[in-house]
Amino acid sequence: MSNPKISSDFFHNLILRGNKELLNLFSPSVNEHFIGSDIFFSIVKDSEHHRINKRITNFIFNNVPLNSCACGFVKNTSYYDFLSPHISGYYFLRLDIKKFFHSIKIEYIELLLESFFSKEKDGFTYSPYDIALLSVSHTVSDEFEDFDLRGNNILPIGFPSSPVISNIIFRKIDILIQKYCENKKIIYTRYADDMLFSSFDTNYIHSDEFEREISVLISLLSLKLNKNKKRVCENTISLNGYTIQNEKPKSTLFFSSYKEEPVGSIRLSNKKLKIIIKMIYLLERNIEPIVIMEKLFNINFNYYKFKYQCNQRGFFIKYVDHQLQNKIKGYRSYLISLITYNNKIQCVTDKNIKKYSHLVDKLNKYIK
Repeated sequence: MSNPKISSDFFHNLILRGNKELLNLFSPSVNEHFIGSDIFFSIVKDSEHHRINKRITNFIFNNVPLNSCACGFVKNTSYYDFLSPHISGYYFLRLDIKKFFHSIKIEYIELLLESFFSKEKDGFTYSPYDIALLSVSHTVSDEFEDFDLRGNNILPIGFPSSPVISNIIFRKIDILIQKYCENKKIIYTRYADDMLFSSFDTNYIHSDEFEREISVLISLLSLKLNKNKKRVCENTISLNGYTIQNEKPKSTLFFSSYKEEPVGSIRLSNKKLKIIIKMIYLLERNIEPIVIMEKLFNINFNYYKFKYQCNQRGFFIKYVDHQLQNKIKGYRSYLISLITYNNKIQCVTDKNIKKYSHLVDKLNKYIK
C-alpha cells in the first residue's frame, strides 16, 4: 500500500495549527494506568499531544481505506456489522489476537508513518515524522507494573490513534485471511482483536488445521492467538451481550446435499436480557435505587471507598441514583440501537423486535 507523503505546509498548518515551535518543544504527555488486570494509557486532555494525535487520526489515518472485514473503530460501522454477516452460519469460531495493540511491533508503525510524513527537519529539532511517532507511540516507563512492557515502545491501548493504526497495519492480513476463507466458503469479520468465522455447511473452521492457518497468517505481523479466548460453537454463539442463532442445516435423503440456506438472527443474550427485565421489575415495584444497584450490579455502601468524610450516606444515595439513571439510559440506547440497525438490515426476528420495543417503552417511564 503506497501513500503519498503530506506536504510540510499541510503538516504545519493543519496538524500543528501554525505553531512551528512545537517542532522544537513538543513533549509527550501520557498517563500510565494499571487497574486490576487492565492496562491502558491516556494522553493528557487539553495538551498539545492530545490535539496533535486527534488531528493526525482525523485528517490522515481515518481516510486510509481498510478491508471490508474490519469493523472495529471504523467510520459508519458498528459491532452489529461485525456480527450480521454471520447470521447465515451454523458453525462458529471466535479467535482472539493476544495483546493485539501492544504486540504490534514499532517497526510496522514506523514504516506506516514514513509513508506519510517527511523526515526532513529543516533546522528544527524534530521532523514531521518525529512528531507523528512521538504522538502515536509510547515508551513505557521503567517503573510500570507490567514487567513485559517496561521500556518498550508500543502502540498504546487508550490513544485515539491506536485503533485505526492497528486496522491499517493489519489490512494486509485481513486480505489474506479473507481470501483464504472465501476459498473455503467461510465468512470472516474482525472487531479489533476479535476474529469471528462462520460457515453454513462445513465444520472445517473447528479443525486444528484451520486454526493453524490463521495462526500462520497473523504471525506475519509477529502476532499470536490467545488460546484462552477461543470459542467453538454450533447453532448459537454469544459475544458481548449479543447472540447469533441459526437452525441446524437440513439434508435431503440423497447423500448430504443441503437445502436452501436458513437465515438466523441476532438477539440480546439471555444474560443481558435477564438483567434488563429484572431492573424493570424492581423499578415497577418502586424499589429504592440503592437496593437495585446492590442486587443487580453489586454496588454496596459498605464496600464503597469515599474520598471525603462528610455525609457519606447521603452522598452514596445520590451516587447510586445517578448510576441507576445511567443504567436505564444505557440499556435503552442498547435496545434502540439494535432496533434501528434492524431497520437497515433485517437481522432480528419480528418477535424480538416487538419485545425490545416494549422494553424501551417501559424504560422510558423511569428516565429523569
